[in-house]
Amino acid sequence: MTIFLNFWVLPVLFILHDFEEVICVPLWKIRHRSMLDKMDKPFFGRVMNGQAFAIGVLEEMLILVIASIICSISHNYTLYLAFLVVYTLHFAMHYKMCFSIKNYVPGVVTATLQLPFMIWLIISYWILSETSIMRFLMYFIPVFFIVFVNLFIVHKMMPVIQKKLLAYAR
Repeated sequence: MTIFLNFWVLPVLFILHDFEEVICVPLWKIRHRSMLDKMDKPFFGRVMNGQAFAIGVLEEMLILVIASIICSISHNYTLYLAFLVVYTLHFAMHYKMCFSIKNYVPGVVTATLQLPFMIWLIISYWILSETSIMRFLMYFIPVFFIVFVNLFIVHKMMPVIQKKLLAYAR
């Protein structure tokens, strides 16, 4: 099982999860447009263009790759653990969306498939890190803030990216 205890597992899991989103979100948004139009904050933002959504995913992926490089070079298990926990917590957003409309939402299938493995990874890295709750929180809080603020900014930028891509296509 040590093959899974390396710093590159999280970016791979992220890619698998976000492939579901990249493939399904544009079509899902077309299918559920009338429901999404009634929402103040529609799921996955206001972007309909798959390429614009994929650029946002790429930017998030680069953050995880950089974090994995830093953790790999420094052997910082606690920092990696913080990223694992934040990634796993983001599954709750998929479940919340899914339960609120009582229907499939892109990302919920891979979130469900990955959840048991993520729990195992979190437990394993907690043991490997030999960290305290306070030390973990010192990493977790900034990572949580960085990831979720970045997610907010990316979702604000995607409509701008979509406009630029559509202008380029003309």
